[in-house]
Amino acid sequence: MDDKQYCQAKDVVLRTIAGENFLIVLHAGESKMFCLNGMALWFWGKMEKPVTKAELLVAMLKEYDVDKVSAESEINRFLRYLSEKSLVQTTGS
Repeated sequence: MDDKQYCQAKDVVLRTIAGENFLIVLHAGESKMFCLNGMALWFWGKMEKPVTKAELLVAMLKEYDVDKVSAESEINRFLRYLSEKSLVQTTGS
């Protein structure tokens, strides 16, 4: 795993609407919402401060009954999705 850090994009906010959790993009002229399930909400909360994949892995293995390979795969998949949608900021290499 690399030492790149991931954190919530500054122009994205979490809102609960009718019991559902949504990420809302606040770009001028754009209106995008992304619904979060429980696992996605967990990831989003972990990224309030910059965090590496390794730190996410440690937290996931501690909090969930999941094997390391599955956890790494889920972390990579979700971070790739967030990056593609510009919902996360990165620092480091």
